[in-house]
Amino acid sequence: MKGNDPDLKTERNWRGEAGLRLPFYRRAWFSALIALFLLVLVAAFGTYSVLVAPLRKEAEKFDLSELRKLESASIIYDRSGEELARLYVLNRTPINIKDVPQHLIDALVAQEDSRFFKHDGVDYIGLTRAMWLNFRAGEVTQGASTITQQLSRQTFKLLERSYKRKILEAFLAQRVERHYSKSEILELYLNRIFFGANFYGVQAAAQGYFGKNVKDLTIEESATLCGLIKSPNNIQPLKHPERALKERNYVLDRMVEEGTLTSDEAEKIKRKPMITAPQSTDPRLSYIFDSVRQEVMNLVGEERAAIGGFKIYTSINQELQKKAEEALQKHLTSVEKRSGYEHQTFEQFRGIISDYRARLKRGEIDPSTPRPKPEYLQGAVVVMDNKDGSVLAMVGGRDFGDSQFNRATDSLRPVGTAFTPFVYAAAFSSPGLYPGTKVDDKPFDNRRVQIGGTEGFLGEWGAEEDSPKWTLSAISYRDALVHGRNSATMYVGERVGMPMVKQVAQKAGITSTLSDYQNLYLGASEARLTEMCLAYSNFPTLGSRPRKLHLIQRITDSQDKLVYQLPEDTVETVQSMDPIAAYQTHVCLDQALHHGTGSPAVSDYKLGDFPVAGKTGTHYDFKDLWFLGYSSSVTCGVWAGFDKQKTIYPGAFSSRVVLPVWVDIMNASTVMHPATDITPPDTAERIELCQKSGLRATDFCYDKIKGPNGVEKSIRSTYIEYVRPGTPIEGYCTVHTGEGLPGDLTASMQHLGGIGSIEGPSLVDTTKWSHVEPVRMRGVTVIGADPYNSATAVPKASPVNDDGTPVRKAIPVDPAGDPDTEPVLKLAPPPPMKIEL
Repeated sequence: MKGNDPDLKTERNWRGEAGLRLPFYRRAWFSALIALFLLVLVAAFGTYSVLVAPLRKEAEKFDLSELRKLESASIIYDRSGEELARLYVLNRTPINIKDVPQHLIDALVAQEDSRFFKHDGVDYIGLTRAMWLNFRAGEVTQGASTITQQLSRQTFKLLERSYKRKILEAFLAQRVERHYSKSEILELYLNRIFFGANFYGVQAAAQGYFGKNVKDLTIEESATLCGLIKSPNNIQPLKHPERALKERNYVLDRMVEEGTLTSDEAEKIKRKPMITAPQSTDPRLSYIFDSVRQEVMNLVGEERAAIGGFKIYTSINQELQKKAEEALQKHLTSVEKRSGYEHQTFEQFRGIISDYRARLKRGEIDPSTPRPKPEYLQGAVVVMDNKDGSVLAMVGGRDFGDSQFNRATDSLRPVGTAFTPFVYAAAFSSPGLYPGTKVDDKPFDNRRVQIGGTEGFLGEWGAEEDSPKWTLSAISYRDALVHGRNSATMYVGERVGMPMVKQVAQKAGITSTLSDYQNLYLGASEARLTEMCLAYSNFPTLGSRPRKLHLIQRITDSQDKLVYQLPEDTVETVQSMDPIAAYQTHVCLDQALHHGTGSPAVSDYKLGDFPVAGKTGTHYDFKDLWFLGYSSSVTCGVWAGFDKQKTIYPGAFSSRVVLPVWVDIMNASTVMHPATDITPPDTAERIELCQKSGLRATDFCYDKIKGPNGVEKSIRSTYIEYVRPGTPIEGYCTVHTGEGLPGDLTASMQHLGGIGSIEGPSLVDTTKWSHVEPVRMRGVTVIGADPYNSATAVPKASPVNDDGTPVRKAIPVDPAGDPDTEPVLKLAPPPPMKIEL
């Protein structure tokens, strides 16, 4: 009974004795707590059985001998599937742990795994902390990976960011710890990890960054290397010395916290500057292969790229790449051989480097002395496929060993007059303007543009002539672009307006910042060669350019498992320019190449007979030279200049320096990428204009030209223009009055008395009405029924022989080709007569 229960106790509170209470183990809350505990225990057991236990078994399946296998080459294939090169993503030299100084191990442990020598492969304290932070963040933000876990992850490609991968990695790390000593794990780790700048393993990093072996590294150098591990490419001291210095000092502070360095020692070391050694280059690399390597790292991540063993399928055209490299070197070398050339040459730099290495070897100069930087004339080339934006060839400089800076993808340089086609494309996108529109070719006040000075008249270097002159008359937009007239271009730009020009250029593909001043029209803005190539690809595609450039099509691992596939939307085209404006600009660039500033391509450099177009680009004072051009299949851009901008030589027009490079490459491109005619858009209206007056052509638009034999011939003096429907082109040619007409038309007009200058009777007094422009029919004048077939001729019957062939007729011929001789009729001889007696 309740009163006799020995477990019952009297309960007291502030009011006094309240009664008897049960012990805690008999209370309801305790029973609920026990039930909850048992439920959690069952759930934990179930989770372990379903999730954890299989992962433990899976960890036992990995072959730990893979930890010692470091060599794994990636194979690069060209666009045809042919092996292009074997690129070792790893640039490493394995070392023994005995050669690693203790202060480097101290720095590594302080930075990456402070409890390395205490745990069994998993840092449970760090793991608990990371799980809590990840729970609060709602996603995986903290890793807490030990050195052993990092080694396991990189060796066995455990790159998924999930808790499942983390558990598997932990079991695998514990297994590694059971089979290898701590010293062996450190050796395997230091030989495998990536330190940035294509340095894999601590020995390669020590040689690459500091020019010494690992055993000779100082404390600050060791701290620098350990500070790179978490994000090598973003911290490496060659490109980011400030970031590397900050991380180095952080590692020194961690060493102080771990007791392996005193505060005074750390502060003394922090005051030392960041000094790196002169750089040598992996001979297996070039600009194109380095671009492939960097793109692979961007696509798959640093850790996965460090494993290597990929099959990388690129868009490179092997033959075109070789031709681009050869052409650039050949023609820039010829520039350096010019009489009076004042700058360092490629060959001279070879001697400077040889002398530097010899003095370094003899100990005459300090090992930290920077390697001489090249100051010779540089160049770059990009060739792209107009259809999908794939890069067919790329050259970032003359020698990757001398300078790893890729001028094709990273260099921002003033584009000079290579920008002017976008000024005219903006004009042709405007209502009422077309290539035949007139503009004044007269001096332009340089105070409004300020190129080369702040007063006087704007220079005319864009004409690619030594002594260009203004015509001081109205010329067509076409002629202004074809012949590179700077002043006329400025007048066109002012008429169109800067916002319109900027909009057209940016939509075309130029993403770099454009100038906010009038010098924009003549290319004072800076851009990359890749941007300019993409922008120029609008012209052969009628404004439907590729979305962006790309180099890698597909990546698979060593088991042919797909790692990366180029997204479909990347190869899609975008309509970024008005089709009619793009075609009108193309027609001008066609003439610019064959009859304008680029005409030496045909006359001097032997450009092949296939449809191409392009534009020279010379920046003021001959400091940056460009040539951008294209066929229907490819667009090619070439740049030349010095890394530190200066005049190449007076009169160094792009038509003399980079145009021959472009010609060699384009001639080679037609083998695999044939050039076809670029046709106008269906929406354009076809009209015939007089070449002299620029007005609509008449039957009189002929000019008499003397041939080599001195005989005059009548040549039709017109050209076909495609314009936007509704373009106001009023009036007909008044320049030609019949003096150039061929003889047959002259005779016809004489018979009719339609030309006053021709002797004979005239039906009309032409001098009286010469000031009146004649009315000309523009279409069919009969409306409704046409009973006499006056608008549409009725086909007439023609005589034929019994076998259906037409009956041959005698035709007049001129044996001497003299238009003044009377026509002679040649008849077949009569058949022989048979006389019977």
